[in-house]
Amino acid sequence: MKAIILSLLITFATVIPSWAKQPVVGFVTGASGLGDLSFNDMSYGGVRKAQQEFNFKLIILEPDKSGESTDREFVELIRQCDILLLIGAQHARLVEENAGRYPEKKFILIEVPIEGKDNVSSVAFEQGEGSFLAGALAALMSKTGKIGFIGGTPVPPVRKFETGYVRGARYAVPDIEIKVDYVSPLGDFSGFNLPQKGHALAMNQYRDGADTIFTVAGLTGNGVIEAARRTGKFAIGVDSDQDSLAKGFVLTSMIKKLDVACYAELKAIMEQRFSPGPSFFGLKENGVGLSRMLYTRHLIPDEVLEKISEAREKIIRGEIRIEPEDTAKQPE
Repeated sequence: MKAIILSLLITFATVIPSWAKQPVVGFVTGASGLGDLSFNDMSYGGVRKAQQEFNFKLIILEPDKSGESTDREFVELIRQCDILLLIGAQHARLVEENAGRYPEKKFILIEVPIEGKDNVSSVAFEQGEGSFLAGALAALMSKTGKIGFIGGTPVPPVRKFETGYVRGARYAVPDIEIKVDYVSPLGDFSGFNLPQKGHALAMNQYRDGADTIFTVAGLTGNGVIEAARRTGKFAIGVDSDQDSLAKGFVLTSMIKKLDVACYAELKAIMEQRFSPGPSFFGLKENGVGLSRMLYTRHLIPDEVLEKISEAREKIIRGEIRIEPEDTAKQPE
């Protein structure tokens, strides 16, 4: 009898994944790393929630100042981990090139949809939908007829923010003027880690008449928010609820629920429900949306809030669509 039980235990052990006792998760942050009070910190919140629930070992890799991890660093991380969670469009190449080389590993990429790889799941957000609402609000609240947008670098996910913002602003106020600046050129991810440059760009836009600036630039956005506070103008935060960073000067934040996505993807793997391919989070899925505006709602007329609510419902019903080619200004 003991021999039979021992044989069964040995057989069972061979079908359990090697990381079943304590899996190891590698978390690769986006540009600017942890402490940005935005993109990375919100994602990390979801990772930590999953870790507390499933007790996995966590190894964190933060990119250098360029915003990218080297191939050597990433390959070393792969060798140590069972699951790799990467956030940011700049990591798509690493996933594309390494997923096939390590079929026994699971890869999760947040921000860019990837199809056709059995060990890769990905999450993309319809940030253009939430940004449409931010643009409409900025335009309706503008007293100068001028608003601004500052992006980290013009990668497709950030361009989707810009597209939605421009479309929403012109939906609400057709003749609104919109100044668009990017902190660094395409391929240079340092633009997400330069708060002083963000501050300087924002000050220029405010001096040129913009009274609200939407910042989609990670840690750089903190400089934009500080410029809003100093000038008495508005900024719009991104990814997490940044309204409290400068109470009364952050009109709203376009929240992208990265924490929910990271937690859900890790939970699925831990519960043996891994599903390769992309999933999408938009207004309908409650994956994006505006903050509660705790410190500015009293400044916003009811009729403006009603127009924003109406636009939201039209997007959910498919009556308003935000397409990439609708962006009015191509980055230089």
